[in-house]
Order: sequence, then C-alpha cells, then structure tokens
Amino acid sequence: MIRKAYSSESTPPPAGTYSVAVQAGQLVFLSGQTPRDRDNVRHGDKPFAVQARMALDNLEAAANAAGSSLRDAVKVGVFLRDMARAQEFDAIYASYVGEPPPARTLIQSGFSAFDIEVDAILVRRPV
Repeated sequence: MIRKAYSSESTPPPAGTYSVAVQAGQLVFLSGQTPRDRDNVRHGDKPFAVQARMALDNLEAAANAAGSSLRDAVKVGVFLRDMARAQEFDAIYASYVGEPPPARTLIQSGFSAFDIEVDAILVRRPV
C-alpha cells in the first residue's frame, strides 16, 4: 500500500516527527491538533470554546491539505483535560462534522498546558 503525506501552510507546523495528514488507500489519517497557531504558539490560556475551535480549525485545515473535509470523518478522537467540558465541545463540534456524525471517542487527558486535542480518520470521496 502506498502512503502519501500532506502538509499545509494553514496548519501549525508539526511539533515532532509526524505528518499533518497521511493517506493510505481511501483513508486519510489526521494527526492530533491542539489550540496552536501557525507560529507554533499554544493558546492554553484562552477560554475552552476558543481552544476547541482552534483545534477543530487546525484539524479542518489538515483535512483540506489532503483534499478532504471533516465532513468526511468516519472516526474522531477527542482528548479533554476536563470531561465536564464534553457537552460544550459537542455543541461546537457538531457544526464541523455534519450529518451523519462520525464515530467518536472521548478520552480524559492529563494535559497541563491546554485543554483539548482532536484527531480524525477520514474516508476519501470517489473522484
């Protein structure tokens, strides 16, 4: 199977040895995105809703780099520092993924510098 990596000027640069997005067959795997801006500054001091939108905007930009969208997501992983924020996240998230919503896992995380990270698996639409 051939893998193809994608990058984008619209996403924060990788903070380690990983690709922003990798396609394998019809699937596109998006690396976890956090509330970081294009200058690689993390915004963990912002309100949760702002952090959630930043992470989802970064994830959407990663999907776009691969010619796709979060509306093509089939599985999403959400890592939250505070699980009490799950409903607030869900209200924001719904507008990014559309219907039917993808399968999703919510995981409590031990983050200390920010509140959220989100990753996804997409299926490419036939061309």
